Amino acid sequence: MATRVLLARHGDTTASKDGRFAGANDVPLSKDGRIHASELAVRLARYPLDAIYASSMQRARDTAGFTANVHGMEVVTVPELREMNHGVWDGKTRAEALALSGQAQIDEYDRDPYHFRPENGESGEDVLERAAPALSRLVGKHDGQTILVVAHKTTNRLLICKFVGLDPQQYRDKLAQRPACLNVLLFPNENEAQLLLLNDIAHYAMSDSSQYEYAV
Repeated sequence: MATRVLLARHGDTTASKDGRFAGANDVPLSKDGRIHASELAVRLARYPLDAIYASSMQRARDTAGFTANVHGMEVVTVPELREMNHGVWDGKTRAEALALSGQAQIDEYDRDPYHFRPENGESGEDVLERAAPALSRLVGKHDGQTILVVAHKTTNRLLICKFVGLDPQQYRDKLAQRPACLNVLLFPNENEAQLLLLNDIAHYAMSDSSQYEYAV
């Protein structure tokens, strides 16, 4: 039987608002982020869930927690689903990363984010090598069931590419992930999926949605 994975991104943070690389920094949800997470929980209130998972990072755990509270369930953390570690760039804006590492490093990151690895950080390929097996295990564990998985912008885009069969080297150019967005994937097995919904933020209601593309 197929497993249905509701793959969400965590809500907004102050780091994402400021255009900073959050990465391995365990930043909390912002006020808007908590609103987004609660709106997602309302949307999923009547959606039958068999389990709720989140990356081990606070912003993902807290986002999942809103839905878990509605369903009376626990959030199970999966460390492998954490966000990309940007190394020396974490906590910095793009301009600050440029000043630290130079134009050549920024150009390489823009040209090939899948293989480029900032100093002391990870590449997209590194993220996928740890995150994809973790999601496959969850799919196998919940054969025929529906689970919520809350992770991160880069992690989600790479996972979608991997299991839908898109080129992961183009994950930044081809896929968007808004704060607290909802993606739905149907897995007939542990190795591939059909994408049913992508980057959906139709649940936005209380926050100022004008600043978020695709909020309808």
